[in-house]
Amino acid sequence: MNTAFDMDSLLIDWIDVEGRVCRVNDREAKELAIDPRAVIGTPLESVYSGESAALIRAVACGERAADRSFPVWMNSGTHGEMPMVASAFVDGLNGLAVVKQPLTPAVLGIGAELVERVEILSQMIGAATDACWCIEFLEPVDTSLAQEEIVEQIFKNRSRWRACNEAMARLYRLPEELDFNTQPVSRYFPATEINRQMIRDLVRSNYRLDHAQAVDRRHDGSEMLVENDFRAAIRDGFLIRLWGTTRDVGMHKKREQQLYDRAETMLDILSAAPDPILVMSEDGLLLAANPAAETAWGRPVDQMLGRPLQQFVETRNAVERLRQAALAEEESAGSECDLIIISADDGRNNWRFRAARIEGEMRQYVLTARKKSKRRSRPVAEEALS
Repeated sequence: MNTAFDMDSLLIDWIDVEGRVCRVNDREAKELAIDPRAVIGTPLESVYSGESAALIRAVACGERAADRSFPVWMNSGTHGEMPMVASAFVDGLNGLAVVKQPLTPAVLGIGAELVERVEILSQMIGAATDACWCIEFLEPVDTSLAQEEIVEQIFKNRSRWRACNEAMARLYRLPEELDFNTQPVSRYFPATEINRQMIRDLVRSNYRLDHAQAVDRRHDGSEMLVENDFRAAIRDGFLIRLWGTTRDVGMHKKREQQLYDRAETMLDILSAAPDPILVMSEDGLLLAANPAAETAWGRPVDQMLGRPLQQFVETRNAVERLRQAALAEEESAGSECDLIIISADDGRNNWRFRAARIEGEMRQYVLTARKKSKRRSRPVAEEALS
């Protein structure tokens, strides 16, 4: 029987009742680009894909009888998934012998249009600037288990990369001579606590999750903060595939932290400034104020924000005066303006303001004020009220 199986055109492997590969012939090892010794003892999903593995596993353990011939798809390191026609025979102590012959698209009846569509999708994924990936579980994950057991299986069950594009290889800084799809999943997606938490979130969200943050490892071992979008394929209660896109958000988060730190520093400086400092919108609304403004005028900041500045100023046309002062400042004229502020106790005091314009989507003004001495001449007071 074994002599018949050594025909050059046939691919043959032997599967035990537990669904493990016992042996592959030289033709199959060459066609699938695998080491015939390394594959021994591995789950049959290491050579068969998807539903083909499930069918052969059921036949090997006696759950169902195999048809006289049936189509299967095999995993090839050089050609992706290869379609074949198979027959299965019980070979005594050797287990279930699965005999196969490669099929061409024409034999399978795959039309030219379908082939073209597959090529287009492959080209789109390959040319995408986002890193696209797929993890296929050679040992499917039982989704009926408790959450922590599912998380444990996702990281520990045998798995492999599938259909990862060039952007994925670039993101993880893979050397050009290596194929990302042949690399260990755990090398780039380690079972760290932050990654475990992300998988918990994935399980709770019914295996559909966007903008999920993780800390992956590049090929050189350095850490990288990434953001993932997840989708999943679950069949008969078993997770067989995860896929999605990944983005490096490390630089964005670093920039965000730098801006936050800078803002915190500026708030500390403004809080310590002895003079009132305000931010005013183009139409004269108060947008921000430091603690010194609250102390100087006796009004809590939350009672001033969002209200017109003119409401707290006795001097007429206060907003226009401040705009003119800001314009003069830009032209190096160094202009200031005096305004009489109405404090919370209804007192009136003369304050000298400097204004600086902030350009952006909406124009704003930063105002700094210093209380003028009460010793001032009558004309100056009259000017402030005019």
